[in-house]
Amino acid sequence: MIKCPFCQSVYPENTLFCVECGSYLAPSDGQSTDPLQRSNVEYGQAGGGPFKILVLSIEGRGSIELPLSKEVVLGRLDPTRAIFPDVDLSDEEGVDKGISRRHARISQRGGQVFVEDLNSLNGTFLNATRLIPEMPYPLKDGDQVQLGKLTVTVHLK
Repeated sequence: MIKCPFCQSVYPENTLFCVECGSYLAPSDGQSTDPLQRSNVEYGQAGGGPFKILVLSIEGRGSIELPLSKEVVLGRLDPTRAIFPDVDLSDEEGVDKGISRRHARISQRGGQVFVEDLNSLNGTFLNATRLIPEMPYPLKDGDQVQLGKLTVTVHLK
């Protein structure tokens, strides 16, 4: 059996993703340890409920507020290819900073907020750690997300 390190749900061996929270379930090799116990503070919780607003602060250029009621795709607008991301970073020197048209996704599941690289050419980094494409990583308030060479600070309300 495999135990999800984030929500503690249990699945049969060879399960790749947790159905409850969407986390990647690393293959068991018999050498892993149980995850650390959760603290009293749960990520993704504000006043007893899930976060409702995502605020992206872009390198001193201002901030963007978005509802977390649906997933948010970050990238560059390309109408000729019918690509319309929720957050268009073209005006933030998107091309020069290596931002893909569909670069990353931020979503909320089970009260937890996640960031996921969408197979971007120049990568997505969470607090200086490169993300594996198409794998959701939990976000917390104040995290730094780097899209190519553009750094964005995430605030959750």
